[in-house]
Amino acid sequence: MIQCLPKYLLLLACAFLIQAAPVSAQDGSALPSEKEEEGPKLRFNGLGRTILAQTGVGGPLAANDTSTIKNLTDGEFLLDLALNATPNKVSEVQAILRLRNEFGGFFGAGMSVEVRELWARGIIANTLRYRVGDMDKVMTPYTLFNYDEEGFVNEPTVFQPQRDVIHYEQFYTDRNTRRLQGASLDFGLSFAQFLEDVDVNGFIARIRGTDFFTVPTRFITGGQAHFTTQAVRDTAGLMANFGLNYVHTFDDLQSGEATSGIRNSVYSLNFDVRVLDSDQFALHLLGETGRSDLNSKSDSLILFEESDSFLDVGAKIQLKSQNLSVTASFIDNGPDFFSIGAQSKRIDFDAEKSYYNRLGKDDVVRDPTLFDITRDRSLYTFQLSDRLMDYDPRFSNTLPYGDATPNRRGIRLKAAYTSNNEFLEAGINSAFLSEIRGQGTPELKQFSLLRASANLNINKALNWEKLLRISLGYQYESIARDGLDVEQVDLTSNLLEVGLDAELFTNFELLLGAKMLSAEGRDYVPRIDMFNEVADFPAVFNAMGSENLLAAGIKYQFKEGIYLTIQYQSFQKQDELTPDLDYNFSQVFVLYNMNF
Repeated sequence: MIQCLPKYLLLLACAFLIQAAPVSAQDGSALPSEKEEEGPKLRFNGLGRTILAQTGVGGPLAANDTSTIKNLTDGEFLLDLALNATPNKVSEVQAILRLRNEFGGFFGAGMSVEVRELWARGIIANTLRYRVGDMDKVMTPYTLFNYDEEGFVNEPTVFQPQRDVIHYEQFYTDRNTRRLQGASLDFGLSFAQFLEDVDVNGFIARIRGTDFFTVPTRFITGGQAHFTTQAVRDTAGLMANFGLNYVHTFDDLQSGEATSGIRNSVYSLNFDVRVLDSDQFALHLLGETGRSDLNSKSDSLILFEESDSFLDVGAKIQLKSQNLSVTASFIDNGPDFFSIGAQSKRIDFDAEKSYYNRLGKDDVVRDPTLFDITRDRSLYTFQLSDRLMDYDPRFSNTLPYGDATPNRRGIRLKAAYTSNNEFLEAGINSAFLSEIRGQGTPELKQFSLLRASANLNINKALNWEKLLRISLGYQYESIARDGLDVEQVDLTSNLLEVGLDAELFTNFELLLGAKMLSAEGRDYVPRIDMFNEVADFPAVFNAMGSENLLAAGIKYQFKEGIYLTIQYQSFQKQDELTPDLDYNFSQVFVLYNMNF
């Protein structure tokens, strides 16, 4: 949550509307239709959550540690109350008030009350839509996009309740939006010939405040125009969608005493040309290309400047009767391509963990593991970073910053299939890439990535009414580099996921799941300084170990959005290079979630 004065001004406006507004329970996120009765309305909805967890630690690393508590119990009681008011047919205000109490807090101890979200929106002259306050924005994968975190492919259902909590707390959505606070405008136009319509939107948001000394206020602004053509050839279904995109991140040097700041601009053209569309077959040409500019400015003097381009172009074939789609694409992302809005990661691997950040008699700082990525909210962020964030090559190495990863060239292949009876849902995503410019050596790294997922809906094949599903996910990554002994790189990693969902009784499910990660070899992970320059290579990254996370639980769903789950999880970390640093976790937790 980002707090600033305008939030409280909007909250006062919302409170004023409450005074005379009748109560009606419905979703509080959409403007009323013209058919609804005029007059102010107030709606209540929100989320309630109770989570209690007990975590125990053991293994060689913890055996001689007398200063660390071997069992930790924590949790929270939380209520997010959304107040949505529509004073008329063309305006809407919403505020989410959060009441939270930590487990063990009595008589107000550990209690907090805050404004989690606040926004207002409306329509001007039945044409222009506006929104101020908190908003979720997404553009294209190279301009403004929030890529999924690493550590899962097709995650078993048993792990999803904890991940859903993380996503809710960090404002992540299924559309890969980024949570911003500012203002946006959008409108649409229709045409009689050639163009069918065009949608135009723009926004500005503050992503960092000033300290009134050396740190300036930072803003991000941008917009896009999306065009849709009419069918050029009706017999073939030829038509095109294309968009013009621009996003600009800049520091306001008029704020505080700051004398220097950055400027990062990214502009692109994306397109989807439907070449052929019939009852049995469809062919699309799609892609995106553009350029980025990055500079450091002190007053009117440019201290640093670099720019680069990217290209992502391919074709998609759909075999409709077979429920099969195949996509092949070529990417060429320049070494100096930089996009703050697209390359900022969800996981901050340098963040301090909430659970057992240090272990052992020597207070060894633990690296993030499958266990932490699955449950620890403190590792996650929705903030935008002005440099390439650190990553763990065991989890992701080929595209650690998503499609917008710089210094990559090669091909990617994707395929998706669903059987007619929905028994099998499967997908494959692969990439074969190379560096464009070597890091610390003229030798280039070669990358291979394979991600495969499958859901076996056994109940569909047997015509059972109750759910019985097996889920599978697999990721293989390899990286290699030739040269002298000091230059050579050879690292492989495997991530396997297996899950079972079995509905024993109506709305009562048995959940089982396993996640297993193994890595072997070595790599050099650079330390990135300002302006994405490689500062140095702190040490060679050696891996020869595994992580195993097992879980079992039950889930009862009272109704849609309201459920209770009780689970047990067991985690083991093993490293053949340093066996005395091995450890394990065990966790029992209860989660009650209520959307209303």
